[in-house]
Amino acid sequence: MKQKPSKKRRSYKKKKISEEKTDIYKITRRLYYLLRHHQDRIYFKKLSHGVYGYYDYGTEEITLDYRRDIIPTLIHESLHHWHPEWSETAVLKEEGRIMNLLTSRQIKNILKILGENVV
Repeated sequence: MKQKPSKKRRSYKKKKISEEKTDIYKITRRLYYLLRHHQDRIYFKKLSHGVYGYYDYGTEEITLDYRRDIIPTLIHESLHHWHPEWSETAVLKEEGRIMNLLTSRQIKNILKILGENVV
C-alpha cells in the first residue's frame, strides 16, 4: 500500500514553488527595467555563425542576433550584465531555470516592452 506524503513534505513543496514565483517576479521586474531604461544599450545585429548574442563589459551593451532565439539570449546576456562574476556554466544554468519558470504572459510582456523600447 502506497503511503501519503507527510504534511511536512507538502508544505516544503509549496514553499519552494512560492519562492520560485517570487524569484521569477523579481527577475522579470529587473528585465523590464533594463528594457525600458537602458534601451540605448540593446542592439540587434547579424552576428557570425554560432553566436546568438554577446555582452560587452566595457560599454555594458547587449547585442542580439535577431535571427536566433531572442528571449533566451536576452536573458542570458542580461545575466552577464547583472552578474559579471558568474561563470558561463552558472549563467547557462540560471538561464535554463528562468526560461522554465516564465509564464506565457511574462514572455508576452518581455516581447512587448522589447518591441516598444529598443532603438
